[in-house]
Amino acid sequence: MTERKLKGGVLLGYLNYIKYEWGQKALEQCLSDTGVNPENIKPDTMYPLTNDEKIMKWIGSRGLEYIRKSGNFTVKNLGSLAYLVRFVNIKHLLKRAKDNYADTFNFGEVSILSDEFGKRAVVIMKDCNFIEESGIAWEGAFEGMLEITRTKGTVKRVKNQIKGDPYDEYILDWE
Repeated sequence: MTERKLKGGVLLGYLNYIKYEWGQKALEQCLSDTGVNPENIKPDTMYPLTNDEKIMKWIGSRGLEYIRKSGNFTVKNLGSLAYLVRFVNIKHLLKRAKDNYADTFNFGEVSILSDEFGKRAVVIMKDCNFIEESGIAWEGAFEGMLEITRTKGTVKRVKNQIKGDPYDEYILDWE
């Protein structure tokens, strides 16, 4: 099996969240504890998933609610991309989600089920989350997608692969 990797932009997003939430000293502590060096991370270069997992576990050690917040923060702070996304609706963003995932991660499969007229989407993620924190971060990321497209709605994970389900499943409902 190929080593699981993700783009550095995700790692940098979580590190930016740590600095935003707890300040520079906390960021320095995270870097020391995890051995991650942001000076060596480029947004469009692929890095081992273990770096992401170390950072998420560090965030989660302060409370699992911060994992969800970090996923939300990262989606909403993607620079110019986050600005451009504000001009599309949630359905358009979800249509691109599968390709965006494949561009950012070299593992797992994502499927989005929604109809043109409904106000619900089902997101299925198979072999994407290997620690509980990752699944929680995706809940926050989907909430961030709703917020960034100015869509009032909710996100709920209803299946959890780590706990024995065949995949993770998230339900997004909106007005």
